[in-house]
Amino acid sequence: MAGVIACALFGAISGSTVATVVALGGFMIPALIEKGYPKDYTVGLMTTSGNLGVIIPPSISMILYCMISNVSLEGLFLTGYIPGILITLLTCLYTYFLLRKNKEIDRTMVSGAREMLAIFKEGFWSLMLPVIIFVGIFSGMFTANEAAVIACVYALIVELFIHRSMNLNQVKKVVVSSAVTSATLLIIVAGASCFGRLLTLENIPPKITEAVISTIQSPVVFLLVMNAMLLVVGMFMDIISATLILGPVFLPMLAPFNIDPLHFGLLMTVNLAIGYCTPPVGVSLYITGAMVNKDLIWVSKACFPFIAIQISVLLLMTYWPGAVLYLPRMMGYAQ
Repeated sequence: MAGVIACALFGAISGSTVATVVALGGFMIPALIEKGYPKDYTVGLMTTSGNLGVIIPPSISMILYCMISNVSLEGLFLTGYIPGILITLLTCLYTYFLLRKNKEIDRTMVSGAREMLAIFKEGFWSLMLPVIIFVGIFSGMFTANEAAVIACVYALIVELFIHRSMNLNQVKKVVVSSAVTSATLLIIVAGASCFGRLLTLENIPPKITEAVISTIQSPVVFLLVMNAMLLVVGMFMDIISATLILGPVFLPMLAPFNIDPLHFGLLMTVNLAIGYCTPPVGVSLYITGAMVNKDLIWVSKACFPFIAIQISVLLLMTYWPGAVLYLPRMMGYAQ
């Protein structure tokens, strides 16, 4: 349960599934196996919990979706909280009922109040990072783009002067590594933008919309087809490329079915996030498989119960848009 909740909190900092799996799975998987947890359960849990990194905001894929759809980024961020919390709670409940009678687990004693306070003091500055981001964005103190800069500066100050876990030479390496990663992302964005412009010039999206509307009349069926299609797409494409390339194709189809773009943005994010844990190109499967020296099929089977939980939440959010849009409407970002 601590591992799942940690992934949810880390997702509120990184916005990336891969970063969450690498950062937390790297030490949680060996620790859980050492404590006697079943290996397949442990690997499946930490592989799929990384998806919370893109479902719970801030999320890289949500930012890119807003770029192509012009919907409110703050509003789209708010749609991720309820499904993220639901996935976390259901995964914790599954864990409880699955392992509560398991006698082979070395159970750690619950910390006392004094220990809990010491742990909170140690992690206080790190826990304040997502608080600063979200309070700043939703209070209107700064925009989502400005929040990224403020978060970077805050993290740099904390690491250099409070935790003192970095020196100036390491800062240089981090900056260079970040620049390379950003450049890679921008190359994908540039290619997807050119492809989107080509689609527009060739009038492809309206033609596809017309073909879909002539075949499907019900929004219920349309959303079901979109979910199935995006789950398949997630098996072969990463979330960034799929969002940038397919988003402009799908967006014109929403208005005829009276589907809110914020609602669809969340569905697209969750569908493609699940793709990180589905073969043959699920990146998270390869990362955790390498950690425990297991093949793709074994890791995929281990993930199945947790993917079932996430798909269940996805279907609930698909046909209960009121739950998805409750927070954006309450904050004035949706009608």
